[in-house]
Amino acid sequence: MEQAILAMLGIIITLMLYLDRGRRADDAQIRKDMNENNAQIRKEMNDGNAQIRNEMNDGNAQIRNEMNDGFKQVHNRLDKLTDVVMDLCRRVGRLEGRAEARDSKPDTSQ
Repeated sequence: MEQAILAMLGIIITLMLYLDRGRRADDAQIRKDMNENNAQIRKEMNDGNAQIRNEMNDGNAQIRNEMNDGFKQVHNRLDKLTDVVMDLCRRVGRLEGRAEARDSKPDTSQ
């Protein structure tokens, strides 16, 4: 009976060691597959991020150019408005000068 118990115990220990070795091999294979897949995903994400970054830079450059064009138009309009206001000021100044000159003449109609 003792021999049967020892034989069964030996078989159980051998089977446990065999199953443990298989489990460890499976874990190592899973770890290897996961690392390969993670590296591939990381590469794809970095490539995608670089592409998005380039598209954003291109879009920002386009927006920047459009804004600069808009600012140029605003500056041109402000320059024209300034010219019109200055011209108006000169004309009003001349008219005031004429009005003052008329007021300063003596009234000879009486």
